[in-house]
Amino acid sequence: MPHPEPLSARRAPAPEHQDLLTPLADYADHDFVRGLAAGRAEAVDAATTSPFETLRELGSRGLLDLGLRGSLVPQAAVVFDLAAECTATAFSLWAHRASIEYLHATGTEISEAMRTGAVPGCSAMAPALKHAAGIGQIPVTLSRRGERSVLNGTVPWASNLYPEGVVVLPAVREDGRHVVVRTRVAAAGVQVRLLEDLMALNATASGILSFEEVDVDPSVDLLSDDLPSFLSAVRGPFLLLQSAFCLGLAAAALTSAQQCLQGVAEVFREELEEAVTDHRHLRAALVRMAGAPREQPPGDVLRLRLDAALLTGRATRLEGKVVGGRGYAMSSPTARRIREAAFLPVQSPTEGHLRWQLQKLA
Repeated sequence: MPHPEPLSARRAPAPEHQDLLTPLADYADHDFVRGLAAGRAEAVDAATTSPFETLRELGSRGLLDLGLRGSLVPQAAVVFDLAAECTATAFSLWAHRASIEYLHATGTEISEAMRTGAVPGCSAMAPALKHAAGIGQIPVTLSRRGERSVLNGTVPWASNLYPEGVVVLPAVREDGRHVVVRTRVAAAGVQVRLLEDLMALNATASGILSFEEVDVDPSVDLLSDDLPSFLSAVRGPFLLLQSAFCLGLAAAALTSAQQCLQGVAEVFREELEEAVTDHRHLRAALVRMAGAPREQPPGDVLRLRLDAALLTGRATRLEGKVVGGRGYAMSSPTARRIREAAFLPVQSPTEGHLRWQLQKLA
């Protein structure tokens, strides 16, 4: 059974009267979420602890499958809070929650193990997003081998590639139709090559996913044979939760800059105030759109995702300037946030992808 949504109906304070780190919505587990992520941030950054150690504790409280119907603000609030302390953990939750969204959108049963995080969800849908934008092809095929249906090909980037994980990905059938299928990381013929020495997110089990004659049971694991309709159904939640972790990271960076704005750093006050104002506007837009996540025009959610990522880059660079030399130490929270933000322009949909698609929609 779905877990009850733990957020109250109370709204957060109006943007002009709230701290940047005020939760997107008032919920009982806010302090627990922030504290748990903060306590493990250094270990996750060093890849000595998996983000799923935290996510499974959140899953036991019903915090990984919020907003499958109605408002997505509850789930966005959890992602925002995690990102304020540890973007790698927020990113892992986004990928897991996106996989849950895919199952929900296709009417597929969501196991209790996925709802609690015992079984990680892996979103390998980047090729479908590129294909839909006209900037890439889907590199995995679904073919018949007598009575068998098999996957072959490679997805160049996916995350949450844990052995016990479930993968949702697009594939091309022999008749040229594009479909969405499900498999397991541990299925025979699936190979994972984890990427190492990343600037950040080393603990997120990200890597290259290859398929060689991987059996799929279409009666169970063919989730959709209408890729455009599927993408239309999941686009809002997918992009809004990405925007939530961008803005959580930006809030932490801007708060750090505010706390250090003294002495010579006063020269950055105007720049900081502009960034804070932009953050409040984007935060308000996120909360508004997340109230009806599956009804938003594509251009609106794409623009929010782009603007949130751009602001996060500004915010972390500004924090670095204001904090000064001590933020240059690799182990500092400032340096970690700068490294985390550097991922956003290349995360799918990339900055180039977003700009291209918005240009086409204009």
